[in-house]
Amino acid sequence: MPSRRSKPSKSASTPTGIEGLAARLGLGPRTVIGLRAAGWTVLAGLLVAGGLMGIPTLKQRAEARNLALDDSIEVRFVGGPSWFDDDDLRAGLADTVRSAIGDDRATIRDAGLRRALAGLERTGWFERVTQIRWIDPTTVAVEAEWVVPVALVDGTLVGGERRAFLVDSEGRRLELDYPIGAAGLPELLRIKGASEVVPPAPGERWGDDVDAALALHRVIHDAPWYDLVRSIDTRRHATDREVELHTDRSTIVWGSPPGEWTLAENTDQDKILIVEQLATDGYLKADAIYDIRSFDIHQDDAVLDFRYRTPEDR
Repeated sequence: MPSRRSKPSKSASTPTGIEGLAARLGLGPRTVIGLRAAGWTVLAGLLVAGGLMGIPTLKQRAEARNLALDDSIEVRFVGGPSWFDDDDLRAGLADTVRSAIGDDRATIRDAGLRRALAGLERTGWFERVTQIRWIDPTTVAVEAEWVVPVALVDGTLVGGERRAFLVDSEGRRLELDYPIGAAGLPELLRIKGASEVVPPAPGERWGDDVDAALALHRVIHDAPWYDLVRSIDTRRHATDREVELHTDRSTIVWGSPPGEWTLAENTDQDKILIVEQLATDGYLKADAIYDIRSFDIHQDDAVLDFRYRTPEDR
């Protein structure tokens, strides 16, 4: 009796999928591999395209959330100078940024940041704003090259109030001033007697007499007696082109601004040495006026030949 054998299953003998299609079409193994690769490539492309189509929607949703935020914007001044510790100044510059941005808190657009940059540059506190950027939807970072305040110039506001205005080394007014005589003024040189009593706009230069005072400041800044100087008076600059130094008790008639001395006048270096000798000998502690324009410390007997001995004699 013949033995019974089970017929092989159709699934075991008939190729399926790509192999079955390839067998029916008479395609070789290499063609099959190529078709598989093409299929995976198409699938990957569809996935990427779908993802890219979704990105704008996600960004739009994120920006909509940013625009709806009510939190105040925090402004960080990255790497601010050591003297940048005035709370009013810090708050004022931060308000400049917030006001410029307004409700435009879209972090993928820079219109608000551009307005903030322009606003900061108008304050006169920066040589250059190098970067302003969003850190997150509630925080803006500012990086800049700051100007350096070197003196206070006495002036008068339009309404008549006397104030002391900060200026930088180039004589440009900075956007910060103080009541004259108020406690807590910055420990900076005072410039008095400016011919332009009403101050210029922030960022603008004050005038030739303030320039002359700042030039003298640069010449004497490293002198050993510099800390004795409290102010530079420019009242005689408009008529005689001369400036004076004031200590706590004495007046020093310096004469022409640095580099402009006359043939009969001591040079800047000579004047520095004369004042050094006066300070060493204790003369700057007296209530006196010392005219050093042509005085020779090596020939004259101490200060006996000065033109003025006391302020009342002047």
